Amino acid sequence: MTRNGKIARLPQPIREQINRRLQNGEEGKQIAEWLNTLPEVTALMTAEFDGQPINEPNLSRWKLGGYRDWEEQQEALEAVRRFNADAAELSQEAGGRLGDRLALCLTARIAIALRQTPSAGDDPAGQLDRLRRLCADLAKMRKGDHNAEWLRIERGKLDLDLKKHKEAVAARKRELEDLKNPHGKAVTKEAWEELERELKLA
Repeated sequence: MTRNGKIARLPQPIREQINRRLQNGEEGKQIAEWLNTLPEVTALMTAEFDGQPINEPNLSRWKLGGYRDWEEQQEALEAVRRFNADAAELSQEAGGRLGDRLALCLTARIAIALRQTPSAGDDPAGQLDRLRRLCADLAKMRKGDHNAEWLRIERGKLDLDLKKHKEAVAARKRELEDLKNPHGKAVTKEAWEELERELKLA
């Protein structure tokens, strides 16, 4: 919903200070006194609210509305920061696989978007479309990661098979060497060529 009360009409940096003071437990009366000493607040009250100063009821209404929105936003930002930190740690543990980290961050952002309530001017259909695109991007990224992992596993299998083949060839060569002169007896040229053909080493 659009907020148009006195506090909502204040510049964003001042609203941020108000929210920080409320977060720290400062009393509404003290905040109102501080606000009414600021030239930009006085000018706004004169121009739009017939010069009526900000009072405690104004701050009480803000605390139930705009301040709660701000708190939810801070929680969402903190959740993103935590997810990013966790993703960085997991990425380091996983050997720096960036795709895993990005997937975690994107998943966190989707989760946060689902938690947030729509504010004024938000288009529900547009939000749904953005979430769908995020999910599609995440699915593509994970598919690419899985394909890369499959290729890595297949490459490992091929390397292992090649190593086993080389070991088998070396073992057969040793057998042939042993057959060349078993107990001092020579092997004929024809027998040697036949053995090589059988072992596919010729």
